[in-house]
Amino acid sequence: MAISASVTRGFTFATGVEVTAAALNQLGTPTVTVATPIAVSNGGTGSANASDARTALGLGSASTQATSAFLQPSNNLSDVSAASTSRTNLGLGTIATQAANAVALTGGTISGTIMTLRSYAVSGVPSASPAGQMIYVTDGNSGAATVAVSDGSNWKVVALGATIST
Repeated sequence: MAISASVTRGFTFATGVEVTAAALNQLGTPTVTVATPIAVSNGGTGSANASDARTALGLGSASTQATSAFLQPSNNLSDVSAASTSRTNLGLGTIATQAANAVALTGGTISGTIMTLRSYAVSGVPSASPAGQMIYVTDGNSGAATVAVSDGSNWKVVALGATIST
């Protein structure tokens, strides 16, 4: 398909004036008007205006929005307006807001993993309050290693039996 176009420079040469490339270059930037929309097969959209072109390309209303209307990858989600709503939408619970060094598990089950208790010497055990804490004490059972459980006031030795065997 041929594309019909006209080029104007807003200047008319008088009869008898020689039209040369140099003379045309002195007239400034030409205005190009394409009379026929360029077909998709020729690299166009087949549309006469921007709105029809967006429709022909399958672009929705987002194509006319400023980039500031969308989350920017470089902001690493700091531009989310409601972080708590985003966490809910992602199915994240309250643990998602806890620091790695201060996690409080208040329900559920821990399974499929080996837990390592924090290790202390008797001289450095933390406060026994609140009750229910567990620690590993390297010298807490008459100088021998033991697991201890807090009753809220004191650390109690957990009796360790014989070594496991098959």
